[in-house]
Amino acid sequence: MSTWSNIASTTFGSLCVISALPLLGVPFPTRAWASYYADKNRWMSQLSNGRLTPEQAGYAAAGLRIAVGAGCIYPRTRVLALLVNGAVVCRGTMVAYRDGRPMSPQWTMLGAIALCLGLELL
Repeated sequence: MSTWSNIASTTFGSLCVISALPLLGVPFPTRAWASYYADKNRWMSQLSNGRLTPEQAGYAAAGLRIAVGAGCIYPRTRVLALLVNGAVVCRGTMVAYRDGRPMSPQWTMLGAIALCLGLELL
């Protein structure tokens, strides 16, 4: 299973790193993604009770995504990175549900984390 775990976690980690771009306002892969994440940055700013601007919320989220992605790519930190990301996404899922936010991205991320952890622990 090590080969499948490496493939899944490296792919997931790479996607985490790449997905930091729209959080920073870069229209990658499409403008729709940048628009979705700009709205998410505004929402995260509101959740911070104004302590963070939308731009700061985007930078913080991008930094976390890059750190988690790098952690998933490197085998020694993989499980810890997946567990930390799982905790963050679980909390985000509860808040997103409470606030009526789109749930599809939450379930997709939780599913990917579960798959990577499952393959890692086999």
